[in-house]
Amino acid sequence: MGCLQSKNRARLIDENNPVPNYTADQKKQARKPVKELCEQHGQQHLLRFEDRLSKSEQAELHEQLQSVDLGFCVDVYKRSTATMQTGVGGITPFPRVDTVSGSPEATVNEWRAAGMKSISNGHVAFILLAGGQGTRLGSSDPKGMYNIGLPSSKPLFQLQAEKIKKLQSLAREQYPKSKGVIYWFIMTSPATHAPTKQFFEQKNFFGLDQSQVIFFQQGTFPAFDFQGKIILEAPGRLCLSPDGNGGIYRALYRSGCLEKMKKNDIRYLYACSVDNVLAKVCDPVFMGYCISQDADCGAKVLPKAYADEKVGVVCLRDGKPSVVEYSDMSPEESARVDSTTGKLVFNTGNICIHFFSRNFLEEAHKIELPFHVAKKKIAFVNDEGVTVTPDSISGYKMEQFIFDVFPFAKKMAVLEGTREEDFAPVKNATGQDSPETARNMVSDLHKSWAVKNGAQWANTGLFEISPLVSYEGEGLNNKFQGAPVTLPVNIE
Repeated sequence: MGCLQSKNRARLIDENNPVPNYTADQKKQARKPVKELCEQHGQQHLLRFEDRLSKSEQAELHEQLQSVDLGFCVDVYKRSTATMQTGVGGITPFPRVDTVSGSPEATVNEWRAAGMKSISNGHVAFILLAGGQGTRLGSSDPKGMYNIGLPSSKPLFQLQAEKIKKLQSLAREQYPKSKGVIYWFIMTSPATHAPTKQFFEQKNFFGLDQSQVIFFQQGTFPAFDFQGKIILEAPGRLCLSPDGNGGIYRALYRSGCLEKMKKNDIRYLYACSVDNVLAKVCDPVFMGYCISQDADCGAKVLPKAYADEKVGVVCLRDGKPSVVEYSDMSPEESARVDSTTGKLVFNTGNICIHFFSRNFLEEAHKIELPFHVAKKKIAFVNDEGVTVTPDSISGYKMEQFIFDVFPFAKKMAVLEGTREEDFAPVKNATGQDSPETARNMVSDLHKSWAVKNGAQWANTGLFEISPLVSYEGEGLNNKFQGAPVTLPVNIE
């Protein structure tokens, strides 16, 4: 299949050289002396502490400077900061959004059957965006290792692994000849890659076959100060940050994951963030819905909880599928109400649950996506060569977003789910979107499954059903007969 070009926001890379633009092409660069490279692109300050460095530290710095395409990075900084703005034009609601709750049961069952059939054939795989650390949760570990406080004390990675195992089991029950293997592609960052792999090895891959779990790293990009100078985080080391979840397309290609998908006849990919506890891994209904529409990519969305909720909106921008971030919409746009329905005009909240065809991913890595600018507190080296952690915003980090390929899709599918079943993010230590709110949402959902099967409660507290027992409420007949359930409890 071919990709559509979207003017002014992204462009196609040379198909014969689909490498990360911000990683220097060593053949073209011909290993110029680092001093010449820095002077050429106005980054001489990067060498100002060179005389203080040991030979090994100098070698490390020189290797960094040779491996980063300084010209491209500086150009990205100039273009991205020049186009920083609030408000966007040319946006209209997405023309077709089907809903799970509003569709006939027979239709939903058809979507589910199509999804389960593809899973049973081994055509579906899972991509997990797991590059983040639990910093805001008070942990330096990869966020997937975090325990949100459910009765089982299972970390996020384990909950996702058990959903995979259960779904494979359900596929084999429905289709006895099923291949039934769901490959799991986990995108890490430089900070989380080694500890994530080690954690899986310590936990014996949570009962999955080691060969079906594949780790790959997203790229990095230099941080800049407000004068367009690349920041040093130490006298002999550039400040490099993960390039955002939009780096996934290039990372899949460079890591060999796309080739592995093709070799194993994986045709459809489900992608989500590691911190959404309620995400239905490889959701058969969503996958079947997108497959039935022959979509290149898809998004599962939710109605916004309120007009200024901090979620992006799936819509059309200049007639092409897009996600517009909440910060780029004016208050008036966010609050617009459709007089015929009484609902928000832009009401398709993006929750980072996506569908991709492998064919589309094989094209997506050739697209040069835009970089988005984030103002951050970034540690830097002062004139004395001492690393300083600032109290206020000190520079820019550049990142790409996974949804910026949507304008290139020939066909995009959008399905509306429900917040109670699909979205319990863990972003903050306390308050909204915290471990407390997430575990309460899991408990409430699992209680609703149990009540439908006759459960009664002896007291208040948390209730959990292991994914190994039930994927989405099935298979609970006769499990709650007899005395009321005493909480907290985990059903294994």
